[in-house]
Amino acid sequence: MRQVCVWIMLVPASAGAQCVWWPGFAKAVKSLPAASQHTLPESNPNLDRNLQLQADTASTDHDEIVAQGGVHALYQGYEMFADKLRGSRSTDVFRLEGNGKLIGKSETVTGDVVVVDFRNKNFAFESGRATLKPDLLQGRTMDNVYVRAGGGAGSQTDFTTEKGAFTTCDLDHPHFELRYDTNRVLPGKRIELRGVSLEVLGRTLLKLPMLVFPLDKRAPRNLPEVGQSVDEGYYIKNRFTTPLRGDNYIDERVDLMSKLGTGLGLDYNYSNTKTTGKLSLYSVSGGSQSRILTAMHQQRFGRGNLSLTSTYQQSDYLSAPTSTLWNTNAMLQLPWGTGSSNLSFTRFSSQTSGFSASSEVLSLSDDRTISRVGSHLSLGYNRADTSSLFSDPSSSERIDMRYNANASLRSFSANLQYQRSVPIGQAANFYGSSDVTPMVTFLTTADQLFGKRVSRFLPFNAQASIGQLANGSTTDNTQVTRIAFDFGFRRNEGRGSQWILDWGSQFRQGLYSDDTAQYSINYDGNLAYNFARNSSVSLAYQNLRAFGFTPLAIDSTGRSDAFNLNLNYKPSKAFTMTAQTGYDILQSLYGQTPWQLVYFRTRYNPSNWLDLNTSFSYDTYNMVWSNFRLDALMNLGSTQLTFGTRYDGLRSQFSGFNVLVNGLKTGRVTTNFLLDYNGYDQQFDAQHYQVIYDLHCAEAVFEMIDNQSGFRSGRTFSFYIRLKAFPFGSNFGYGTRGNSIGGSGFGGGGFGN
Repeated sequence: MRQVCVWIMLVPASAGAQCVWWPGFAKAVKSLPAASQHTLPESNPNLDRNLQLQADTASTDHDEIVAQGGVHALYQGYEMFADKLRGSRSTDVFRLEGNGKLIGKSETVTGDVVVVDFRNKNFAFESGRATLKPDLLQGRTMDNVYVRAGGGAGSQTDFTTEKGAFTTCDLDHPHFELRYDTNRVLPGKRIELRGVSLEVLGRTLLKLPMLVFPLDKRAPRNLPEVGQSVDEGYYIKNRFTTPLRGDNYIDERVDLMSKLGTGLGLDYNYSNTKTTGKLSLYSVSGGSQSRILTAMHQQRFGRGNLSLTSTYQQSDYLSAPTSTLWNTNAMLQLPWGTGSSNLSFTRFSSQTSGFSASSEVLSLSDDRTISRVGSHLSLGYNRADTSSLFSDPSSSERIDMRYNANASLRSFSANLQYQRSVPIGQAANFYGSSDVTPMVTFLTTADQLFGKRVSRFLPFNAQASIGQLANGSTTDNTQVTRIAFDFGFRRNEGRGSQWILDWGSQFRQGLYSDDTAQYSINYDGNLAYNFARNSSVSLAYQNLRAFGFTPLAIDSTGRSDAFNLNLNYKPSKAFTMTAQTGYDILQSLYGQTPWQLVYFRTRYNPSNWLDLNTSFSYDTYNMVWSNFRLDALMNLGSTQLTFGTRYDGLRSQFSGFNVLVNGLKTGRVTTNFLLDYNGYDQQFDAQHYQVIYDLHCAEAVFEMIDNQSGFRSGRTFSFYIRLKAFPFGSNFGYGTRGNSIGGSGFGGGGFGN
């Protein structure tokens, strides 16, 4: 039997350090309570995993250790502090009494009593406080979350406390606290508070049966929001939560809008050990009479999983005000044997006045590996229907079949492929140009055939195949048998020297059953010269040409014969210049301008406070300088300024500019604004303003968003209060199509927290 030794460092109050040798593993500590069955938070990999202990006094008795006075212990990548420590190496259970503290990688737990079970990976505390850092919450919070409670237990997947208070304020006397009966944190998902009372500056302002904080940027805001938009008019939006039995709860939505009337919504959230999901219904009483119904469901069947998502939209004023849309996706995953099978169904339908369309896809797939052979099989049924007042209705149905098998052998690998689309009934203009019925391919390399010595000299790859493919160039969709052979190689010369040559070639031969044949030759090379540190010039050449004829569109190839010249010059650490152009020999043979677009770019980055980019090009076809562009990024203290401007040399016209200012602070007020000016229309396409007032642990936010192009263009005002620690979504920096606007070389807008 192997003996395990543990060194314990004892530091008495009146003497120097002592070392006590504690051999072997002891037996259970009967008097220690077990922690709740939750996994410990992640340990700190930089800390020692062996037991190290410092204390005023310490004693050992077989499997027990007791330490008192200024206890500081390291074990399993955790730090422990307490007035008194009791522990057992046989059970790996440690009890910290009096000012107990457990510190992991992403979490700190304090309490009058903290119990840690390292073997079963769980912990609990009594009359304590826990600091939940963003790492524990999977980065879904921007700051720490503080919880104090009479007791609790936690892990990386679940954290529960009772009879406590919850806040994001780090003061000893927080500006606000949410007192609760029970609190549950599900990292990456949500925070649930039940039996909640909101206290601000020591006064109770509001009582709620339940409050939920989704840990998702796309999640709706929990606090009331007021504002004005083009479609809704002036509005106030509210959300309330009602707890149900178990982990289930309902979110109620009440929106009052001057243009659309009242919007009422219900979100039923349910969850148990095998099932989780959400059913949502939202209806608008006036205006467009919008109706939105959404269902999301996930369920485990043994080792299998079922997921379902369905959305029904009738006159949704936000996305489709004149349409009825219904979209459904369902998938059943069943792992078994040496692989897994999937059954999926997708349906989409759209209906407007005078037009309707629908499509359905039902598919079954199977993936598995047996010995060295991997296979994929899929069968799919596709149906599409359309009808219109201006044309006859049409319908199409087909069956798609795919099979692929791969086998890896010592000297080569083999692939079998079968792919076919079969129409059901009469389908007009149906082409199965992707049909492969079937094809066998053998692939190998120089390393597989002859070893590394030959592959270093001639690193080639080769493949041969024979198969029947669809002739997509004919209306009768005839099949063509093809025998193909490919051989190619690539070498790199002069690694680590000033001169580097990368070159290679590819030869492809195809023989077809309709008495046609084609071969193609492709060779290319790139010669680079490093004339200074981080500076180089390179000349690349490529030649591709095919000879003969192929009846298959997938084998058709173009022709190229061209040079490319690239220059990268960095005379100093702060300045970089790039130039690029090309010369097309084929264009010169056809009497066209052979020189390609000449492109220049410079970058000046002397320090973190400034990054300046310029780019411009010379149009060799029109013989004019065009597309001048300047982009600047400046960090001025806490303020970041992004600026971009453009000039159209071809039209001799200023084409626009954009400005983004982020983090302009004056006292407690932070201002962000974005301007996007269109020089062709001579107007601002977008003006975004955001004013944030700092409330220490919260922020009061006012936004004005003005987009003059795209769907639902117009001006929108909104005001809301948000807790700093929690993510939130904002339309600041985004256009009406969800696109990031601004157009500068540094990404433009779209920086909502």
